Amino acid sequence: MDKLPRSPAAPEAVPRKPEPQRGERPRSTKKAPRAQQGVQSVEIGLRVAFALAEAAAPGPATLGEIARHAGLSASKTHRYLVSLCRTGLAEQVASNGRYALGHALIPLGLAALNQLDEYRYADEALDALVSTTGVTAMVMTWGSHGSTLVRRREPPGAVVLSTKIGSVVSTVFSSSGRLFAALLPGEVAAPFIDAEFAAGTPTDGTKPITRKAFRDLLERVRETKISWIEGDLVRGIDGLSAPVFDHEGHIVLALTIMAMHGARDLSPEGQAAQLLKRVADDLSRRIGFRGGTAGTQRRTPRPGPDP
Repeated sequence: MDKLPRSPAAPEAVPRKPEPQRGERPRSTKKAPRAQQGVQSVEIGLRVAFALAEAAAPGPATLGEIARHAGLSASKTHRYLVSLCRTGLAEQVASNGRYALGHALIPLGLAALNQLDEYRYADEALDALVSTTGVTAMVMTWGSHGSTLVRRREPPGAVVLSTKIGSVVSTVFSSSGRLFAALLPGEVAAPFIDAEFAAGTPTDGTKPITRKAFRDLLERVRETKISWIEGDLVRGIDGLSAPVFDHEGHIVLALTIMAMHGARDLSPEGQAAQLLKRVADDLSRRIGFRGGTAGTQRRTPRPGPDP
């Protein structure tokens, strides 16, 4: 008996991708880029070197102190210290067996300082501030005539300020001027403060302030590391400034954001102030500041390239 031909199998149902719900973004099918492979032993060795730098800040450190800073066992830390000593990146004090940074780090440190460009990092900080806050951001430095504008970024639709690159702003009535007055040595800013108080309050809408109120204001700026204005310099314009410190804890720059009054909360306790401080702190770390007490001194940064 002839066999009946077998009917073709029905095609299997292909499962359909679930439709995204309203307001839900479709999931991307792209794979995350793979992290580049490195040499783990080199990374651990540098971790020990940084731990040595932290532990030996007041003087040569013991093996146990370095191990605690590195988060490694003493035996593993010792093996890496042996290699660091062989390369000159660390050295062991013969008299007590403690460890210190080695002479081979000196040319590396000098080369890093020589290549340090505060303004390149500052440009990146400005871009981050503008994209996050949506307000005008500026970099100020202390020049021979006072607080001087060296960089500025303005988002689309922002209020256009007439201040040009190279312009000098008031020490008494601007947020950056007040910041420098609070954190610079007294003899540096005093002549500018005296001159402005002798001239009297400008008649262009600037808010008046007494000597005592100004001194009290500077004390608060020293405590909070944030300076603010609410129409003090230009009527209807609010501003905030936060300090950038170098590796010695000296103020070198002031990051400033400005906006029309009411367009953004620029109070010293607001979210924008906290963001500004975080960006300024990150910039300080990138140019060598490692925390601790910031000094009331300054180092004038090298003139940067034209913006």
